[in-house]
Order: sequence, then C-alpha cells, then structure tokens
Amino acid sequence: MAFHLRVYDNFHFPDQSEADDIGPYTTFEEASGAAKAIVDKFLVSNWKTGIKPSELLALFNDFGDAPSVISDDHLKHEHFSARNYAISRVEAVCKNLELQNMDIHELYQEAIKFASAKHTEKGQKVPGTNLPYDVHISNVAMEILIAGFNTPNFDLAFAVQVALLHDTIEDTATDFQELETRFGIEIAKAVSALSKNDTLPKDLQMQDSLNRIKVLQHEVWSVKLADRITNLQPPPAHWNNDKKTKYLNEAQTILEALFPGNAYLASRLSEKIKHYENYI
Repeated sequence: MAFHLRVYDNFHFPDQSEADDIGPYTTFEEASGAAKAIVDKFLVSNWKTGIKPSELLALFNDFGDAPSVISDDHLKHEHFSARNYAISRVEAVCKNLELQNMDIHELYQEAIKFASAKHTEKGQKVPGTNLPYDVHISNVAMEILIAGFNTPNFDLAFAVQVALLHDTIEDTATDFQELETRFGIEIAKAVSALSKNDTLPKDLQMQDSLNRIKVLQHEVWSVKLADRITNLQPPPAHWNNDKKTKYLNEAQTILEALFPGNAYLASRLSEKIKHYENYI
C-alpha cells in the first residue's frame, strides 16, 4: 500500500486547485508523521509571545496548511485529522515556547547576529539563489525548534545556537578560539565537528566530520540531520545529474550514520531523500 498527502490551504479550502500533493510514502505511519510535521511547523512559525492557544488554533483554522492522508490504492486506512492534531498540540506548543522563549530568545538573537555578520562579511548567499545565507541558518534552526517538541530530553538552547552557528568555522573567518570565547567550549566543539577538515582529501572530509559528530551530544547529530534536510531543496539549475546523484548519496550516508541521534529528524530526512529523487 502507498500513501500521499493532499495539503489544503485552510484559507482556500475546499478549492482543489489550491491543494498540493506530497509523497509517496510507504506506510500510513510515515505519511501521518509528515502530516504532523506540517501542522507543527505552522503552529511554531505563528506562535508569538502572549498568544493564547485558542488564538493560535484560530490562526491554523483560518490560514494553516491542513494535510490529509490518502491511499494511492484506494484502500481503507486510519484517518488523520489535521484539525484534531492541531487541537491536541496547541496547548503544549504555547506552553513550551513560552518557557523556552524566556531562556532561548536572547541566546538565539546573539547567535544569529554573530553568524549573520560573519556570513555577510563573506557575501555568502544560499547556493543557487540570491537569498542571504541567513535564510539557510534560520531554516536549520526552525527544524531544530520543531524537533525539540518531538524529542524527549532535548537541550534546545544548546542545539539552536549550534544550528545558527554551524557553518561559521567552515565558511567564514571565524575560528575555534573565537567561538569558544563568545559561546563556550561545548558549542565551539560542536561547530568544529560539523565543519569539514579541508586539509584532508575531499572524498574523506564528510566521513571524518561524521566520525567527530558521533562522539558528541545527540543534539549535534540533530543539527547535521537538520542541515541536510534544509539543503535538499530543488537543486541549482546548473547541477547535472551526476552532481545531484552525489548529493543524494551524501544525504543517505548522513542518514545511515546519524539516524539514532534523533528519530524525528531521521524520518524527516528520509522523506526529503525520497522527494529529491524526483529531480534526478
């Protein structure tokens, strides 16, 4: 049995022309997990300090993306209700973000301002686009924020800072000592592990980085998974199929090495890999 998602924009529901199909998925559990991630992303993205759960739910009901799970074989299966899932999640999302915002807001701001300045100095853009690199690091941080709601005993404050800073050593003039002085030794060690060692032959650099990541906290594993999830966007127009295939194979290597670090993000990356195959 195969499944896909039909994602409706609540603002235009039930206009079928405004719906998007995503998939396929091999199991109902995989499809419903992807559907839950879509709802969670809307709730987290639209939360703000002081908003009530009822107000956030009203925003979802009016403007949220509401996925439904559809069997490609037209067979009976469990029902997934995006609205019921949002109802079940909205209280926890508001409570968790209120608590985290008290501790994380200042850490987030300090890290993103530092990283933004460093990447801007290099004139760095999201590859294949004219978008500032802030878009990439913010998207990685968003993946981590959502993963935090789906992962027990997750050090979100640490992981968000690492997510925002993860490319500063590899792509800018920042060194280990500067990160250690500004953000502490644990974050410096994490960012260093996430950075390729350019003194090694190119074909050994990724495995070396993965080996160094695997001796650190699972939050560091999570940032690497989130980074590749974010990078599996439509490839740049100038990439040929060999380049796309190599990038896809790298993503599979990352998944196989780091999936025990975060089940939620591993599932997200597996889903992204399947979708990326359509570009080859």
